[in-house]
Amino acid sequence: MIERTEVDVPTPPGGWGAPWPDVAEIEAAFPHDRWTLVGGLMTQVHAAAHGITAVRPTDDVDIVLHVETTRGLPGAAASVLERLGYRLVEPIDPRERTAHRFRRDRRQVDVVTASPGATADGVVDLLIADHAAPSVVGRLRGRTMVAIDGGTQALRRTVLATLRIARGAPTVLSTPSVLGALVLKAAAFRADSRDPGRHLQDAAVLLACLDDPFAAREQFAGSDRSRVLTLARHLPEDAAPWRLLGTETAGQGQAALRILAAGLA
Repeated sequence: MIERTEVDVPTPPGGWGAPWPDVAEIEAAFPHDRWTLVGGLMTQVHAAAHGITAVRPTDDVDIVLHVETTRGLPGAAASVLERLGYRLVEPIDPRERTAHRFRRDRRQVDVVTASPGATADGVVDLLIADHAAPSVVGRLRGRTMVAIDGGTQALRRTVLATLRIARGAPTVLSTPSVLGALVLKAAAFRADSRDPGRHLQDAAVLLACLDDPFAAREQFAGSDRSRVLTLARHLPEDAAPWRLLGTETAGQGQAALRILAAGLA
């Protein structure tokens, strides 16, 4: 069994707001060895671990299922979410054969699990990694699952993060390491035609969380280099995402990006 780094994440000022109580609820019903947390919440985990508070808010819980190691996960995950009150969002276009989003009206959530002041619906996106073998993927309630670009490399670089979300009780989550998260965000920036800027904002935060960029360079594989170059081209030192971090934190992230991208062009 591969040993994974364990990270004890301090609770940020003000606690873990929405949708973090939903994450704790899902993990209690569907253990973390079956899925990995990605998306904006992945970035929030690393930011909290490094004392960075300038993070992008999000209502989405993005999950990559470990379909390569456990059969039948799409159906099992759907059943768990349905028991928790979520329902699969059907595509508007009847010709669309993919599905990935589950939604729950917060008015139906027990007040103990709902976050105070939370108004948005609970949203969970079930995804698979790119390059997953078709024989192990399975279908999600009869529909084709959505693959996330960069997901395979991210699943190879996971850590176990312990958070205290619900009344101090520990919740253990699988999430990509800082490098895995950074490469994943670069891939998402390339693929997202709707709101690519959010991925640059997350990438700037993750760069500031990278403790040893020289060691990270030694771990480059596959498409990592081209994805890092994408970040270097779109995150010059005067880019808006840096201004959200403050001078010192932005400087750390910019230095990390220079080291990662050196000699790659």
